[in-house]
Amino acid sequence: MKERINMKKRWIAGLLSVCMLLGLAACGKKEETVAETQTTAAETETETETEAALEEGKMYSYLTGEVIDTAIGTQRPFAIMINNIEDAIPQSGISQADIVYECLAEYGITRMMCEFQNIDNLNKVGSIRSARHYYMDLAQDQEAIFTHFGQSIFAEARIDDGYQTISGLSGYSGDVFYRSDDRESPHNVYTSKDGLLAGVAATGMTRDYPAGYTGSLKFNHEDIVPETGDTADIVRLPFDYNSPWFEYHAEDKLYYRFQYGGPHIDVENNEQLKFKNLIIQYAERFVISEQDHQDYTLIGSGTGLYITDGKVNTIKWERATAADRTTYYYEDGTPVSLNAGKSFIAVVPSELSATCEAK
Repeated sequence: MKERINMKKRWIAGLLSVCMLLGLAACGKKEETVAETQTTAAETETETETEAALEEGKMYSYLTGEVIDTAIGTQRPFAIMINNIEDAIPQSGISQADIVYECLAEYGITRMMCEFQNIDNLNKVGSIRSARHYYMDLAQDQEAIFTHFGQSIFAEARIDDGYQTISGLSGYSGDVFYRSDDRESPHNVYTSKDGLLAGVAATGMTRDYPAGYTGSLKFNHEDIVPETGDTADIVRLPFDYNSPWFEYHAEDKLYYRFQYGGPHIDVENNEQLKFKNLIIQYAERFVISEQDHQDYTLIGSGTGLYITDGKVNTIKWERATAADRTTYYYEDGTPVSLNAGKSFIAVVPSELSATCEAK
């Protein structure tokens, strides 16, 4: 009898232990659920607060990350081919560009592509030159309306395949472009807000972004100085003809552009070009004609540099197909988030190197 009572006590004790364990497990699960709920709520609250901080009718620009009118921010930018040889400077209107690209073209000269989203005050921009096919690839990153006066045979092949542009060699060109009398041809072709809008109307293109467009670049809503990286007070691009470089000004945290031995100036407002972000995108380069036409491998992946707030960090770039957009990552795989402001993107042949140095 005594043994049976002891067995009964052991059975009851075991049952109580199981119940206690189940209770503890249930409490743990409840705490985890509460924690998850609180975390999710906090994330949602943060996102909501960020969106709520913008006034009605405002949004973050896909090109600069700055707060702009939604009526402007939902419009595709214009990507305009800009003449950059010495006979064509100073240029007009380019200080208003949100993003500026520069690549080596034939015989060591560079050509620029300036992207403008807000053209309300664009009274004169140029001088405008002919298209190169690799710039057409770059313009697709921002769904930009490609605008040019003439084209290489390689760019012409793209147009023949259905790439829609505003072209100076079209029947409507007189409504879009004009020639000034202060410079000799071919360095005197310009356009304006009215001309660009006439080009959109003539081609039947739309300024609306496609449905679901999210932008190719990521931005910080507050200025973030990189915690890593080397000092980059002076940045030099390996383009011998115009010898461009940038100097960092700590006062406004911008990079001021120089070329041909002096400041790079927009003659329309006498302002020097300046940028918040510099991106160096290294790409394989090939010569594809007897006229020294260049080709760049912009589909695939490669390395580069991201420069902002006086710091330079190594990055990687990826673009899986021509239909995709270029994305930038740090070496650990974290997406690059740019500081809000204007950006300068240089495509540099992979056999060359940009240099960064301290003052």
